Amino acid sequence: MNIYIFRKVINFNIYSIMRLVKIFKFIYKAEHPHFLSVDKEIYLRWGLLIRLIVMTNKNYKSCEIFRKKYKIMEDFVVVGLKYNGRNVKRRTSGFAKEFLDENVEVNCIYCNINLDKENATADHIIPISKGGNNTKVNLVVCCKDCNNERGNSDFNDYLALKNKKYKSLKNKFI
Repeated sequence: MNIYIFRKVINFNIYSIMRLVKIFKFIYKAEHPHFLSVDKEIYLRWGLLIRLIVMTNKNYKSCEIFRKKYKIMEDFVVVGLKYNGRNVKRRTSGFAKEFLDENVEVNCIYCNINLDKENATADHIIPISKGGNNTKVNLVVCCKDCNNERGNSDFNDYLALKNKKYKSLKNKFI
């Protein structure tokens, strides 16, 4: 093997390891962010280790929420939600109406009916009763009927039951 190529491989691996150590250290010591997230590619490769590290951080509830976009982040996985040791207030501060104002032709993620300000509501991906919180990455917009029907059942199970296009997907990016 050419010395130059060998040196590039070594430098790349050292850089990758240092980046992973930095991510693991941040997840382990985090106290203030409302949620912890990692890039999709990193999660798909190191997900088990990342979930274990999140479980050791008493400030966060371990979870797995695949998101397409949130603010400037794209294709990432929320691995931890801030947990205060008790249920948070159920106020979502008009998230559904704000979402409808920013987006046109919005449909319910579960049943695909067209949403308006009368029938739209915010649904928690990880329910409050199971340690979820009100951060926007833990909320989706759906119709009131589906939100009431779902209750605190598992998000992925209910999504696969109601919306057939999500049934066969392993990682459901929403």
